[in-house]
Amino acid sequence: MMGRKKEKELPLQSLPPKHKSRAEDNDYKESEANDDPAVQQLNISDESTEEVVIPHTNPLGQWGNQIQFVLSLVAASVGLGNIWRFPYLCQQHGGGVFLIPYTLMLFLEGIPMFYLEVAAGQRRQKGPIGVWKEKSPYMAGIGIGNCVVSFIIGLYYNVIITWCLFYFGNSFQAELPWAKCPVDNGTVVKECELSDSTTYFWHREALNASPSIEEPGVMNWKMTLCLFSTWVVCYLCLCRGIKSAGKVVYVVSIVPYVILTIFLVRGLMLPGASSGLAHILTPKWEKLGDPQVWLDAATQIFFSFGVAFGYLVAFASYSRHNNDCRRDVLLVSFTNYATSIFASVVIFCVLGFKAHTNFNDCLMRDRLVIADYWGSNISSVNDSVVFEMCNNSTYTNNTNASVINESSMKLECCQLTKLLDTSAQGTGLAFIVFTQAMLEFPAPPFWSVIFFLMLLTLGVGSQIAIIEGVITTLCHIKAIRLRREIITGIVCGLSFLICLIFVTQAGEYWVKVFDAYGGSLSLMIIAFFEAIALWIYGIDKFSKDIEAMGQKKPNLYWIITWRLAPFLMFAMFAASIVGQIINPDKYSAWRADKGESVKVEYPVLARLVGSFLVIIVTIWVPVVALIHAISKRRRNLQNEDGAVPDDDSGHSSNEVDDLSNELPLDNDDNGQGETSSTIPVLETK
Repeated sequence: MMGRKKEKELPLQSLPPKHKSRAEDNDYKESEANDDPAVQQLNISDESTEEVVIPHTNPLGQWGNQIQFVLSLVAASVGLGNIWRFPYLCQQHGGGVFLIPYTLMLFLEGIPMFYLEVAAGQRRQKGPIGVWKEKSPYMAGIGIGNCVVSFIIGLYYNVIITWCLFYFGNSFQAELPWAKCPVDNGTVVKECELSDSTTYFWHREALNASPSIEEPGVMNWKMTLCLFSTWVVCYLCLCRGIKSAGKVVYVVSIVPYVILTIFLVRGLMLPGASSGLAHILTPKWEKLGDPQVWLDAATQIFFSFGVAFGYLVAFASYSRHNNDCRRDVLLVSFTNYATSIFASVVIFCVLGFKAHTNFNDCLMRDRLVIADYWGSNISSVNDSVVFEMCNNSTYTNNTNASVINESSMKLECCQLTKLLDTSAQGTGLAFIVFTQAMLEFPAPPFWSVIFFLMLLTLGVGSQIAIIEGVITTLCHIKAIRLRREIITGIVCGLSFLICLIFVTQAGEYWVKVFDAYGGSLSLMIIAFFEAIALWIYGIDKFSKDIEAMGQKKPNLYWIITWRLAPFLMFAMFAASIVGQIINPDKYSAWRADKGESVKVEYPVLARLVGSFLVIIVTIWVPVVALIHAISKRRRNLQNEDGAVPDDDSGHSSNEVDDLSNELPLDNDDNGQGETSSTIPVLETK
């Protein structure tokens, strides 16, 4: 016998098709509803006396299949940092021993925070603002911070993709344009002669770099066209939401692994590859005592996993409510981890070859110097003579019994280990070191094309995720009553206009400012607040939310790491601040008259801009919390005077927050910002 019935208001789009059709169409067809998978899964029947629990569904859509969701997470988390940041850190911090702190931080920081965001997004089926507001109304500002920081990072990240596109386009030539120094009136351009062809091409032909961040110079029209093209591609990938982005991930998540494998096979066959691998894998145990090693391991894990960007929550909100998100998190996490190691092997095979080639060239130059000093043929001077002279400072020539001092001849005395130690990261690795190494390959244009194609696909995959975090947030705000295509167009168009600062002659310097402040410190602060929000909401309550999705209750590992998360986030942020105080940030300014980059401290303007970026991201958390506190206080005072009755849901009015009702309301299926219709659902008890 059925118990007493009570009406409960639920959003129309949160109901399975069976209940929707009953509310909208009196000619409901029973047979069609019974065939609906969602209804069958919920076991809903007219005679049921049990409480009906209906999961929310994201009104903006769902992934076509679970493979799209996993590949999207892989494409988002595996990015350019895996290729040009992680190998550098291994090389700088003790080779294979760096994997110890890196692995530890993976389990203490990376995977727990990754799981937190994915599970929260899947459970609530909302964007970042809605998810964090439900954790605590005081923490709704976290979602806004996620949106703003993703917007800032998306600006300069797309510029890096622009640089890759420029090099990709220039690779379709019989002779790569950075293969030789240009000649002017029969003489080599001095700036190129002072540096080398690849360095000159990067700083002069690609960037047309000014000597200072305070000298913006003129806009680079070639880069401007490439920048416009990249934002057009970004729009096309995102304008239809996951319907379009879900198809793109098949390419951007798989192609990089195919190209990395090709480079690995070729790299292992290169002379010097074994030296590069031995250098990167040989552990230097004393490095474990260096605090900087642990900080770099923590920050690399943090940024590689995309924590606090907001796109993890956004992507998960499009997933099925009962999806095994813990499985997906572990799969993507270990894929990311393995990709970093895989990329390091590939990179140092090639860098080992480059060091080996440079070492042999250095030996040849020293042999020429010695032969000229002796007045003999170079064939009479072998490598052992150079080694002995460089190691012993003096060498006795048995032919004429003369003693030769290496300093008098100014021998270079190159060492292979030092050449391997002289590495680069970021743009220096991709656009200078690697491009120079590929010039020694057979058919350099082919290798250049596939290398920059790999960087493009890695960059586009991450960029789609970053901007999706922005657009999903905006589409869930009721006040924005626009279609998704229009919102995407506005975001991409505005981003292009702001990015014009990055295609000036000082553009690279401003990219570093945005990266150092808007993309580093800001993320750490937001991640700290996310961990605090979980504490406020309750770890036990969050564990029950996960159980409600049909998953196992989080075990002791998850509980402990979530409790430690605020302390780890704060420690990482504090260490970064202390590091900047002790060693203030500097940027590498290009000096054309010297043919080299020199370290220069940021001017006051750059630091002010950087501080503004941090403030504009993080200020939303305290501001929203303050507004909520004031609103709640006003409601309480009105309640005491009896001016405001309880609301329709049964909650007292002092529990209702004005800001909460304004910020993160779900939109309709078209993303036009309209409020959802509601119908009464009978609940038995």
